[in-house]
Amino acid sequence: MTEYDELAKRVGDLERKLAEAKKALEALKPPEPFKPRLQMPQIDYTENFRLPPDAAQAMARVVPDVKGQGFNEHAWAQTRMYGPGGFGPSPERMAGADREARRKDREKEATRRAEEEAEKVADHRSPQTRIFDAMVDAMVGGPNDTSKLR
Repeated sequence: MTEYDELAKRVGDLERKLAEAKKALEALKPPEPFKPRLQMPQIDYTENFRLPPDAAQAMARVVPDVKGQGFNEHAWAQTRMYGPGGFGPSPERMAGADREARRKDREKEATRRAEEEAEKVADHRSPQTRIFDAMVDAMVGGPNDTSKLR
């Protein structure tokens, strides 16, 4: 058997396996999604709606005819949404209160920073002494803590 025959046989086996795999995949194909047989009708509530002519004319008289008037450049002013409806403080008072609150927050932060700077004391101990003191604090709890000595 030549090399060509061996390759042809391997290709044939692979094609046969591929066909079997495709058949198995088609057998595993999910069923079609459920579709109802009857569609629900769309309801049109105005389908047989009729007005008597005098009622339609009375309604038309209420609405002005604007078709021939052209462009109204002041339409934006007629449909403009105005400012707040009156509930709560005005925007100016609200902005003033916000500014005052921020000023107080800045003052508190400045005093806190000043206190922290005043509390900082220059540490004159050597690094070895600091390490040893930290170890003693961890084991015993500090120079004034007697809870772990009992």
